[in-house]
Amino acid sequence: MKLNTVANPSSQLNKSTGGLKPVLPLLTEKKEVQDEDKAKYISLELRVRADGPKSSTQTYKKFVKKFEEGTPQEWIDVLRDLKEIWQQNQITSGADRAATVCSMLMGDSLSAFETALEDQVGQEDGDGNQALSQETVQKALDSVTTIVFPHRALEIQKLWMQRGMKKPFGLSTRKMAAAITRINNSLPLFPGATEASKFSPEEVIGLLEWSLPQTWRNKFDLDGYIPSLDSKAKLIEKCEAIERSQEETRAKKDEKKETKSHHPKAKGKTSKSFYCKVHGKNISHDTKDCKSLNKKSSNGSSDQKKPKSFSNTAFRKEINFLAKSSSKKEVLDLFSAAIAKEKAKLSKKSKKRSAEEVDSSDSENSVQVMEVNQAIPKKKKGKFFEQTDEEKAFLKKIQKDSSDEGSSEDN
Repeated sequence: MKLNTVANPSSQLNKSTGGLKPVLPLLTEKKEVQDEDKAKYISLELRVRADGPKSSTQTYKKFVKKFEEGTPQEWIDVLRDLKEIWQQNQITSGADRAATVCSMLMGDSLSAFETALEDQVGQEDGDGNQALSQETVQKALDSVTTIVFPHRALEIQKLWMQRGMKKPFGLSTRKMAAAITRINNSLPLFPGATEASKFSPEEVIGLLEWSLPQTWRNKFDLDGYIPSLDSKAKLIEKCEAIERSQEETRAKKDEKKETKSHHPKAKGKTSKSFYCKVHGKNISHDTKDCKSLNKKSSNGSSDQKKPKSFSNTAFRKEINFLAKSSSKKEVLDLFSAAIAKEKAKLSKKSKKRSAEEVDSSDSENSVQVMEVNQAIPKKKKGKFFEQTDEEKAFLKKIQKDSSDEGSSEDN
């Protein structure tokens, strides 16, 4: 026979949470009855009124699932069903009670009950039948209970309720209180337990309080409320007020998220995808609409096609700067000679020259002037840099060329 025992209570530690694993959890699993499992159920007729006559026609049907090596919670359900059947039909005979138990058990559990029942019988009546009593049947049931439950089950369950029990997020405080009461009423059904094994009403309030979130208990401290000094109903009332406040806050957050999700811009971004040579896959533009590429192409075309404009201010500054090293008259003569030379070249070219070519020639002169200006050092705190030998030779060469051209033109 397979025994559901645990050698050491330390094996009941929940490795995932680091806390004790309860024998009876807060929430029970609801299993649906399948068609192929109907053979595992029995149907019993129970009287509506337990104190009514046995011939009373007011009855109701109760379906009970047969037990075979189940969980402690399933065994507790069987024990409660037995208590209801015995009470409603007023079954007091030990033999009748034993027969009811045998009809609800199967497999190894049935074998364990029958073996324990035989061990408990101490005498026989005159007809050779075993004389069974309620106490004998109860002791046989306790033997099965010891097999179903793990080792030191009562101690582990109470330790978990005191140290590791926490209210789940989706479970209301009222349902949490009902779950604690259900487990507390099941404690006397544990192996070796009695009615004294249950928590007192004051202790149940403490269990409920310390299962609540820390933020809720901080709220109690701010309000000067001590749950242990009041009733359980008052504690549930306080917790439900906090739950309503949290529901309103969550509803507002959900409303904001829904508004953002239905925003036309957000909806459009998530529904389309584009590809750009520069930015790759994105949700905003294709290659033809890329601002970076359009900006580069526009800057490149403007730099190539658009000529640099002539600046009168820069030209005057250049003359004044050159005049620092020599007389202003000489500088003007130098520029006039250069201009005269360029005009002579233009006069030799075709008169059918377009206006755009004339403008480009003038722009070249402006560029040359600007380059000369950039080659000359700027002021530094009211003083000028001294001209190098190379700069002096360059100026002399320009003056010489201009004087030679002037003399050739006079001839």
